[in-house]
Amino acid sequence: MSMHFKPRRATCIVECEHGILLTETSHDLLLLPGGQANRGESRLEAAIRELKEETNLQAHAAIFLFDHESRSNRHKVFYLIASGTPIPMDDAKALYYYDTLPANKAAKLSPATREIIEHFKAVKAEHQHHLDALKAICLKDKLPL
Repeated sequence: MSMHFKPRRATCIVECEHGILLTETSHDLLLLPGGQANRGESRLEAAIRELKEETNLQAHAAIFLFDHESRSNRHKVFYLIASGTPIPMDDAKALYYYDTLPANKAAKLSPATREIIEHFKAVKAEHQHHLDALKAICLKDKLPL
């Protein structure tokens, strides 16, 4: 019996004024912020680190939403509340917002990103009041994680 190893990826959903934040890779692929966890690093720690490295946003709260297995990764998807002005850094060459994505860029969304966002929308519809309360509490004092 052979088992295919899939990297452990921390995937971030961050809602900004213009929608869900996306990063563009050097291969013109649009992904949710995130990346692989380093040895000894939890995926929550990786999510917070990757968000800062890719977008310069400072996380103030993070909650685990769900697991997602894609063709190439095992994702732990986190909802992060962050502050700052998003700017592309590290391996993100540009930033976009899912809700205002130009048609020519929508074709560049990874299949996993599409699936994760659709799953998130269902979770959000059921738990919007909890997410709003979390934002209000966490952004009041803006204490970094």
